[in-house]
Amino acid sequence: MRILRRFLTPGWVIGVLAAILFAWACFAFLAPWQLGKSDDLEARNARLVESVEAEPAPLDEVVRGPQDYAEREWRLVTLDGRWEPDSEALLRLRSVDGELVYHVLTVFDPVDGPDLLVNRGYVQVGENNAVPDYPAAPAGEVGITARVRVAEPGQADPVELDGRPAVRVVDPAVIGDTLGHDLRPAGYLQLTGDQPGSLTPAPIPGIENGPYLSYGLQWLAFGVLAPAALIYFAWAEIRARRRDDDAGLADRTADAGDAASGGGPDGDAGYAGSGVAGGDGPAPRSGVGVSAADDEARADDEVSARERAMRARYGDRDAAEQRRAFRRADRLRS
Repeated sequence: MRILRRFLTPGWVIGVLAAILFAWACFAFLAPWQLGKSDDLEARNARLVESVEAEPAPLDEVVRGPQDYAEREWRLVTLDGRWEPDSEALLRLRSVDGELVYHVLTVFDPVDGPDLLVNRGYVQVGENNAVPDYPAAPAGEVGITARVRVAEPGQADPVELDGRPAVRVVDPAVIGDTLGHDLRPAGYLQLTGDQPGSLTPAPIPGIENGPYLSYGLQWLAFGVLAPAALIYFAWAEIRARRRDDDAGLADRTADAGDAASGGGPDGDAGYAGSGVAGGDGPAPRSGVGVSAADDEARADDEVSARERAMRARYGDRDAAEQRRAFRRADRLRS
């Protein structure tokens, strides 16, 4: 209980609470956040590998429900239909290789099924954010090959730009309402190169591992190290205080042994004895005087014990002054 009371101080209580809170945050939020991003990246890499290895297939065979836009993203699909050149929007605030671009989003009317939104590619932003001229989508029935994309989360916030609505994210539902078309809301298509109506094709992400797995493992390690460091500091504190107690006990034991032997190093016992035997010496000290002297001696012993403990932990004052002088000399030389 005495050891436990030593840690019931504001500093130790705050330190324990901070270590517990930090470890809980590491295990409950920070590590799962990074590990979840690592899982998402692995899933995207798997879809990219599948899109490279698989041959293009008709859209209705690849996408059978709204959830397939996310599960089969980046798959190559084929589709026949007609472009709607008058139903077009721009995707703004995007960049390719460090250059600001506008992506051109055009409605495609397939032979079977509801209309689809198709990203035909991008054009570079002109001066003062102007929209440059670009080829219009061809008329008549065409067949296209494109990649499946899932709708982007966020607020589209359509604004008027050079006579066309411009949005921040690809949300087919919002863009369809703006253009007056009932588009498939769960996803859209991204046109590949050398297709009827294609512009500069939008790049696809590369297959990469990313740093998220290592970040997640680091947060797990931090969650373990925080309480471990707290335990180490508590153990070091207990060990230091026990060492101080042992030093004080040794001093008190030595003083008690000197007192029991009847005299100190200056021969007090012989002096007192000669006074009793011969009667020529001074009279023995009174009880009050002896008690006061013992109290003073114990106080001096406690001070010396504390000083020895401080020197054992931090070193002599002269040594500390010498180290500071050496550091100042090193700084002056540098």
